[in-house]
Amino acid sequence: MIRQINILAIILIVLLSGCSNAKRLAEGKPLIPREPNHILKQSYKNGLDWYWIGFKMNADVKVNGISEDFTINVRMSRDSAIWVSLTPALGVEVARLLLVPDSVHLISKVPQNKFVYEGDYSQLQELLGVPFDFYTFQELFCGEPLGLDPMNDKFISKVDRSDYVIIEKFPRKVKKLLGGLDERALAVFNPDSLGISLDGKRANKFLDKTDSEELLIKRYWFDGVTFTPVKDVFNDLRTGLTIKVERSGDEGHEEGVFPNKTKLTAFGDGVDLEAILQIRRSRINKEYELPFDPPEEYERRSSL
Repeated sequence: MIRQINILAIILIVLLSGCSNAKRLAEGKPLIPREPNHILKQSYKNGLDWYWIGFKMNADVKVNGISEDFTINVRMSRDSAIWVSLTPALGVEVARLLLVPDSVHLISKVPQNKFVYEGDYSQLQELLGVPFDFYTFQELFCGEPLGLDPMNDKFISKVDRSDYVIIEKFPRKVKKLLGGLDERALAVFNPDSLGISLDGKRANKFLDKTDSEELLIKRYWFDGVTFTPVKDVFNDLRTGLTIKVERSGDEGHEEGVFPNKTKLTAFGDGVDLEAILQIRRSRINKEYELPFDPPEEYERRSSL
C-alpha cells in the first residue's frame, strides 16, 4: 500500500510540474527553473522505447547551394544496424547503405558509377562534412539528443523562454578563449557560431595545447512542458564548424515521442549543409529484413 502511494505521489508531481509550466507560459510567466538531472529524467521518460524502427521520409538536401530531393527508407535495429535505401525523384534506387557500429557499407547503383564500398566512418565523415559515427546517425534518426552523455558529462541548466537549455560545463581556459563567457551566459547566447576573442597567434597557441573534446561546446534545448528534445547546437572552437539539429512534431506512437520532422544544419570549416527530413510513415518495434547483396560485377572501392 505504501509503495502504491509513493508511486502515485511521483506521478502527481510529474503531472503537476508539466501542468504548472503550461499554465505559467499561458499567463506569460517564465518556466520553473529545473536542475539538469530533472530535465533529463523527464525527457527520458517521454522518449521513444524502441528496439526496431522503420520509416519512409522525404529529404530536401542542400549542399553548397545545390538542392536535391530524395525519398529515403530507413530501418534500424538498436545499437546494431542502420539500413538506408536512397531514391531520387525518378523513383529508381540509386544507393543502398548499411551502417554498423564499426564500419560503413555502400552500394552505388548510379549508371556509369556502380561500385561497392566498405570502410570505416572517416571517409563518410569527410564526404558529408560532419563527424557522425554510427551512434550519431542512430540518435539523429530516432529523435534523441546527439552525443548527450549524462554519465560522464556535467551540465548546467537555464530557462530560455518556453524551453529549458542545458550546456556541458567547459574548462576555465575555454571561458577565457570566449572572452569571459561562462556556461550560463553561453546557454542562451543567440548566434549559432561562436567567436574567439584572442588574437590569432595567441588563439592558435591555445588551441594547439587544448584537447579537441574540451573545445567542443554542446548545448541542448528541451520543451518546457513535455521535456522532449527540440534542438541541439554544437560549436567546434578548433575548426569553426557549427552543427544544429532541430526537431518538431510527433508520429504519435504509444511507445513514446518520435519527431516527424528534423532539420540538420552544418556550416563553417568549408561545410555548407542543410537537410530537412520529413517522415511520411513509420513503424515501431516491427523486425525488418536488411537486404544488402552487392552485385558481383560491381567495382570494389576502398575510398569514396
